Amino acid sequence: MSPSDRDRATRLASRLLEQDPRLPDTGLFGPRVGTGLRPGPTLHIHDTERLAVSGLTYGREHRALLLAGDGDLVAMSHPPVRAFQEHCRDDLNLGAPSIFVPGAPRRPVSLSVRTLDDVEALGRLGGIARAYGGLNVMPYIATGDVWALAGAIARESGVPIRVAGPPTVLSRRVNDKIWFSARVSELLGRRALPMTTAARGWATLAHRVRQCARSGPSVGIKLPSASGASGNFVIDASLVLRLPSLKAVAGELRRLLRHLGWAEPFPMLVSVWEESVLLTPSAQLWIPRRGDGDPIVEGVFDQKVEGEAGKFVGCTPSSLSGPLKERLAHEAALLGLLFQELGYFGRCSLDSILVGEELSDAEVHWIECNGRWGGTSIPMTLANRLVGDWAHHPFVVIGSARGESAPTFEQVRAAVADLLFDRARGAGLILLSPAPAETGIGVDFMSVGRSLLEAQRAASRAIDVVSRAGAA
Repeated sequence: MSPSDRDRATRLASRLLEQDPRLPDTGLFGPRVGTGLRPGPTLHIHDTERLAVSGLTYGREHRALLLAGDGDLVAMSHPPVRAFQEHCRDDLNLGAPSIFVPGAPRRPVSLSVRTLDDVEALGRLGGIARAYGGLNVMPYIATGDVWALAGAIARESGVPIRVAGPPTVLSRRVNDKIWFSARVSELLGRRALPMTTAARGWATLAHRVRQCARSGPSVGIKLPSASGASGNFVIDASLVLRLPSLKAVAGELRRLLRHLGWAEPFPMLVSVWEESVLLTPSAQLWIPRRGDGDPIVEGVFDQKVEGEAGKFVGCTPSSLSGPLKERLAHEAALLGLLFQELGYFGRCSLDSILVGEELSDAEVHWIECNGRWGGTSIPMTLANRLVGDWAHHPFVVIGSARGESAPTFEQVRAAVADLLFDRARGAGLILLSPAPAETGIGVDFMSVGRSLLEAQRAASRAIDVVSRAGAA
């Protein structure tokens, strides 16, 4: 990274901190709580409810078991699927973390608040922290509830508690698509993102949507803090342009969005929905605390998406090479440096699209920051745990695979038994989630190979086997 790039990121960070001094602040949660990781046990808590617009979150909580190990703790909203727990412990040799389910809440609350409200669970966590002189909290996403839980453990134990995620205000900002698009524009220039704007009411939304409809065949409307495609709605530009007035546009948008359950969804991000998309690369970063080294781009992956809204269904190591891949990594590192200067710590992924007729003249558009763990970073980190460096054992991730039946995890595991990961070979199939019978959604898995071709061939075979699992 050049001195001029570094200076540009630093100056922008200084201006943002002047405008909002709360970005790096953790003082609300007490003097013993801060960002980072320390030696000792870790509490893993994969509370995804804040990001979910619809669907089940219970299955996603199991992904914490892929990151945890001996001596760690995992909080879950319900008891885990035992066969999946055995897969992590016995098939993958990931260890045996202590799993606990906090007391049932009297009202709908996050998993972090459930844990905080459970006197017995909080006392246990405080005792463990006291015994080890500290405790790490590694959340799926560092919400205010997570930080409040960390503060409560610190008060209970009287020892330092470290959160492996950004301060709560900064966490909200980086995961906000409107905030992120503004930072991309300021740091990398307007050409680094699609035509993008924000709307904070129905009249403004109608105006913004009609503006974008004149610039492309489709318009994307996004909930700024929703995860991926769960908060995306795409409308045909011709439909918008046929309506006689802005009042009519506003009425049609209100009808369509209320049908999705978005009664008063503001603010919202509005953008031209790019159609000439060649690839959807994602840069996976680990951002150390400021002063502990530059952000690390651990990998660039091609995401597989489907449907009009762009639902994530898997990923592979990027097929890009040369200057374009280097540009992606460089711009991701520069955005990571900006976040680090603002006080960010932990896992982060940056999603982009490559737009154009061919790769030689493609534009790089950054569309989303995931300031949290996700469907690529968890498998990547797991691969590193199992083989040392995923780059020497490439992997393919397949999301929500299923057939006509709804098999249990035990049935899926039995069906793919001869394909399962073999540590001696450093290759094989790894199941990443429970099965349709337990969660109502498909099973996620990854295929690790000694080459990308081997991983892809094994993944194709696994899709066929999984689709037939549980069939009579």
